Amino acid sequence: MLSSLSCWLSAITLTLVVLVWDLLFLSSIRQSIFVLLIVEILFFPVWFLYWTVIYPKYLTPFRHLPTPAGRTIPTGNENGLFTEHAWDVARRVSQTVPNNGLIRYYVALSNERILVTTTRALSDVLSHNSNDFGKSNLSKFAIKRFTGNGLGFLEGNEHKVQRKNLMPAFTKKHVKELTPIFWDKAMEMVKGIEAEIGSSKALSAPGTGIVKLHDWGTRATLDIIGTAGFGYEFGTLHNPDNEIGRQYKKMFLEPSTAFNWLELLGNYIDFRLLLTLPVKKNRELTAGSNFMREIAKKVIQERREKLFQNPLSQASSMEDVKKDIITTALASDCFSEEQLVDHIMTFLVAGHESTATAFEWTMYELGQRPEMQQRVREEVRTHLPSPNDKVEALSLESLPYLKAVCSEVLRYHPFVPFATRIAEKDTWVADQFIPKGTIVAYAAHISNHDSELWGPAADVFDPERWMEPGKENSGGANSNYAMLTFSAGPKSCIGEVWTRAELACLVAVMVGAFEIELVEGKQADGTVYPTAALKIGKTMKLRDGVFARLRRLENW
Repeated sequence: MLSSLSCWLSAITLTLVVLVWDLLFLSSIRQSIFVLLIVEILFFPVWFLYWTVIYPKYLTPFRHLPTPAGRTIPTGNENGLFTEHAWDVARRVSQTVPNNGLIRYYVALSNERILVTTTRALSDVLSHNSNDFGKSNLSKFAIKRFTGNGLGFLEGNEHKVQRKNLMPAFTKKHVKELTPIFWDKAMEMVKGIEAEIGSSKALSAPGTGIVKLHDWGTRATLDIIGTAGFGYEFGTLHNPDNEIGRQYKKMFLEPSTAFNWLELLGNYIDFRLLLTLPVKKNRELTAGSNFMREIAKKVIQERREKLFQNPLSQASSMEDVKKDIITTALASDCFSEEQLVDHIMTFLVAGHESTATAFEWTMYELGQRPEMQQRVREEVRTHLPSPNDKVEALSLESLPYLKAVCSEVLRYHPFVPFATRIAEKDTWVADQFIPKGTIVAYAAHISNHDSELWGPAADVFDPERWMEPGKENSGGANSNYAMLTFSAGPKSCIGEVWTRAELACLVAVMVGAFEIELVEGKQADGTVYPTAALKIGKTMKLRDGVFARLRRLENW
């Protein structure tokens, strides 16, 4: 579909150029050019009729699959243009259309998708035939501007080899060694919040103040990945407006309706050229990415020099800096500098905001549930009587309710609740032939809330499901594909253990130190705080963040 329309746009553009040339120089082929131009103009309505009416009804190889009723050309099976999140559309379709694992449905402009709904079908997409599927060209181009050929864009044996050599940095054993770093940064965050509260002019009581938690979560997770990941102090907890903080922010765009249109039309038109135009935002994105890549190169060179240019001190050097990702990867001697930079940028982009969002959702859920919050606090304070003591991973493992709360947040609020993949070759899913170019969709928002996998209370936020004997790692679900927060299969998120440990540290310190009360609506001083609402975009983030009234607690 994309290639035919792109070729047509190219042909009509060329014809117009020739026509202008012809008019300017009075060429004798003017009549032929006019005829060609008319033919090309007529091509569009024929093309549109084919893809929106003829193909979906008579020619698609998926016409036998169950399909929701009520499709319209402008909005497909959606209830309006961009009025629903993609994961809500997918879940509504999966719940209302009887199926055996695959559903054909349509988004705006009659763009056909195959929705995967069962664990058997998911296993084909995410495991058995995972190398047959990839991201769209637009997504690849947009993200690879920052990450290069990071782990998320490698395929086949190259992905397998590089993941294997990176894995030592993300094992449970290695992440345990990083726990003190996670904890120290969480304590820095608390001290920063205390300072903000102390400087507030609107104190309702000593040690109490209203704080936007998202800002602190993003700064803490950015500093954690800087120190524990790269052995480099980003320093944004102390100074959010330092050079690293400013340049890093340039790498991201706030989602908007314009992005939805770009993605939608990107199914028909190749928009990659737009991402290279020398407009202000593209220049900022490039500058921010280049700045962070230069830092990565600098750190890699310093680590390599320390590890390999002085053999006599190599053992002690490894012991000093073995905890960061870069040094662990360098020790394998399997990566070029460019490959390591790409992986660093991938971990930075993928690992920072996702954990910060999970932290914010945890504060939101505990802020609504004082009894859960108090139970976490009592557990933390009982097993960790002083937050200033050295905290090891074993200390956190003695906090089962904290772990249960974090696991339930990750289940209930998956950072990427919906994903699409393009079949890059002819393949099969659940005994259904999938031709090359087919868009296949799956949703963590469906699997994570599936009552067949999680029981009748799947839509209830309930940490207790993780507290039953033998269910602390599964929540009682009976499939490896029941929880897709970190995806599944050979291309699942390599940083799952890291994220869980980091989140546990942030939540433990925050709840141990503060009483957290959500703040929404108009307050006594006249200030109006936003109510919780999801942001437009591909991730499950709160539009305006979480505001909370924090009260510093004593004796901890």
